[in-house]
Amino acid sequence: MTEHLFNGVIAVILPLITSSFGLTLAQAGALASTRTLMAGVASFPSGFFADLAARRNLLLGLCIAMIGLASLGLSLAWSFPLLLVFMGLSGLGGGGFHPQSLAILTAKYRDKRAFALGVHDSSANLGEVVGPLALGLLLSFVDWRSALQIWALPGLVIGSLYAFLGGEGDLAVKRPKGYGRSLWDDVLGNKTVCGLVVVSTFRAMGQTTLAAFLPRYLSLELKLSAGVTGAYMSTLFLFAGAAPAVVGWISDRFGHRLLIVVFSFLSMATILAIPYLGSGVILALGLGALGGLLWALRPVIVTAAISAAPQQLSGSIVAFIYGANMSASFLAPLSAGLIADAYGLPTALTSIAVLPLSAAVLTVMLLKPADKVGNPD
Repeated sequence: MTEHLFNGVIAVILPLITSSFGLTLAQAGALASTRTLMAGVASFPSGFFADLAARRNLLLGLCIAMIGLASLGLSLAWSFPLLLVFMGLSGLGGGGFHPQSLAILTAKYRDKRAFALGVHDSSANLGEVVGPLALGLLLSFVDWRSALQIWALPGLVIGSLYAFLGGEGDLAVKRPKGYGRSLWDDVLGNKTVCGLVVVSTFRAMGQTTLAAFLPRYLSLELKLSAGVTGAYMSTLFLFAGAAPAVVGWISDRFGHRLLIVVFSFLSMATILAIPYLGSGVILALGLGALGGLLWALRPVIVTAAISAAPQQLSGSIVAFIYGANMSASFLAPLSAGLIADAYGLPTALTSIAVLPLSAAVLTVMLLKPADKVGNPD
């Protein structure tokens, strides 16, 4: 949750920074893009360290503290280049955090991996909700620089505490021998793992594009006010926040393959139905269902990929999944934008359904029927 609190800076503080510094929209976009780029860059080495380091809590704590330090740095920055530096630092912390955290959780909860990662995802979504609300309230009393200085405290405190007190003890996974060879044979050469990386990327592309285009569809096509549009999107994110823990628990009992296929097909059907739901309670239910289906699949897919390889390589697998997601996700909104310009927003929205459909078909093709949590190591 602490790691995702920083997203409130993007939603609430970035517009204020843009106005305060007199930045162009391109410069504001560059700040957000720098964070995403550095998060992708950090995920790969962090995944390798997650599999090789003896004390993963030190790096995880450092990553959280870096996010707090980035908030502090942004509050003191006086030029655009410095803003870029500290936004990049926040990306390094966020990107480095995930391989460590997921590797630690899957080592601890081997029989409840999907549930553990689902709780992890739900906590992140809680941070996404709390962050903008709390920062907005804070800005009622102080200016944006003071707000960022206060916002630095959770990252610095929680990061330091975890680094010194979050040791895994005898639960730490033994470092793999012949790591390079294992990485090639069990990850890069593993058809199931590679297939699930692609499945996860399709899911992430669908989520990213829906988050970008649903508000536009609601406001421009349905002519809804900003307040009503926000309420509909909040419904989606509410279900997206609560669902991962529940879906993970179900996945641990009934198998990952079945859930990925069923939820992907249902996500496709829901996306196709949205232009026909009009506005009102039915649309709210549809958006809630979409949040509980497509958004909730991430921990299930990650768990399925980790379960298909030795536990000692879980950090590397997470790194490849998150790296691929971040590297490819920008393509889908761009494509949907081109479709919207040519054929309209409803057509662009329904075209997004091809992404969960592709995820479902690929899962059927690549995964073995008996994929319930196992320990191939």
